[in-house]
Amino acid sequence: MTLKDKHAIVTGGGTGIGLAITHALVEAGATVTIMGRNKTRLDEVADTNDALSAIQVDVTDPKSVDTAFKQASEFSPISILVNNAGAALAAPFHKTSLTAWQNTIAVNLTSVYLTTSAAFNDLKNAAHGRIINIASIAGIEGCAYTTAYSASKHGVMGLTKSLALELTKTTTTANAICPGFTRTDMVEQSINNVMKQTGRSRDDALNDILVSVGQKRIIEPKEIAAEVLKLCDEKNDAINGQAIVIDGR
Repeated sequence: MTLKDKHAIVTGGGTGIGLAITHALVEAGATVTIMGRNKTRLDEVADTNDALSAIQVDVTDPKSVDTAFKQASEFSPISILVNNAGAALAAPFHKTSLTAWQNTIAVNLTSVYLTTSAAFNDLKNAAHGRIINIASIAGIEGCAYTTAYSASKHGVMGLTKSLALELTKTTTTANAICPGFTRTDMVEQSINNVMKQTGRSRDDALNDILVSVGQKRIIEPKEIAAEVLKLCDEKNDAINGQAIVIDGR
């Protein structure tokens, strides 16, 4: 498979899962624009390869998204959109403030609407266009102490499945990848929180987290990146509206 002549956008493409996806797309021959808030970090990544460019964006701000995507599209029409930017909030429901709820929905769900809207004309007219939303197993099963996060990811699943139905007469697809706990900074923060609250070792804290959702092991970002590449393959136009679970069970 080659993604030569494809222009991909990866939000949150400078760290964690997004960075692994970025590297995989470049290695497959795509030109990739990474987007996020931390311009310094984005530039550091973009400077490592001529196939990479970086644009700063606040994915919750309509004007910021519109400006960023116009700039990216003028460089080259967008054929792949990976909505990876997100935020995790862990708190009991009764301690989840309205502000925290609204912020989580904005970052994890409204952002997907905004970025997809901004790239939609390019994507639906692309040969084998791809919309790939990085959701979560919490968007399928739910998870205690993550009501805002789980609700936002359930919303991403509904958006993905509905959009896929609207795209059935095109060669553009919309799918979601639903990882379990993955080796990222966000999960590392969760491990540290458990260690701080319980005094348990790092290995025990990680095991507690994995057991809570029935995972046998932590997922590596490269495993999610490999699934992104599979979905981008031109042979896979028939994969549409799917929730692809990668949870190590």
